[in-house]
Amino acid sequence: MKYYQEVTLLSSYDIPLSFIWSKVYQQLHLGLVEQQDDNGNVPYGVSFPQYQHDKKKIGLGEKVRVFASSEEELVKLGLKKWLDRLMDYVHITGIRAVPEKITGYSTYRRMRQENGADSKARRFLMRHKDGDMGYDQTVAMFSLNKRDFCDFPYVKQKSLTNNNQFRLYIEKKSCEENVCDGFGTYGLSPVSTVPEF
Repeated sequence: MKYYQEVTLLSSYDIPLSFIWSKVYQQLHLGLVEQQDDNGNVPYGVSFPQYQHDKKKIGLGEKVRVFASSEEELVKLGLKKWLDRLMDYVHITGIRAVPEKITGYSTYRRMRQENGADSKARRFLMRHKDGDMGYDQTVAMFSLNKRDFCDFPYVKQKSLTNNNQFRLYIEKKSCEENVCDGFGTYGLSPVSTVPEF
């Protein structure tokens, strides 16, 4: 990843940052979907330079960077076209080269919220109707040492196939090596890295 564009979200007292994130990321996703190959991979990765996930603060901040291997790829994506109707709420930089001095690499990947023990128990019992476990025993089994919630920063999104709303949880992990194995249509990957600076 040698080039990037940075999008800064401009919140105001009457429009919360979470609302702008939702609209911006939906448009970014649509732009990336247009660029996917036959395997569903895109050559663009994203990073969140103000990402926080600790006991005191959890959030994505106000910036997202979109990376590509070449200027031509970023031109082809056309971020300004995809975010045109949101220009009152965002600032988009021109295409820039990644600085020579970086602080390292990171992966940003999608985390899925686990279903609750109740939901898991119902599904288990539907699949194992001939078993000897009751509902209460099954719920207890799935409750042990299971985390039913996700506390990573997220962006609210709306599925274009069924109109359901969901939270796109994002986990950041620091890495020592640069890996470029393609990204998903949200610009996220559990393996491919983006530079941090």
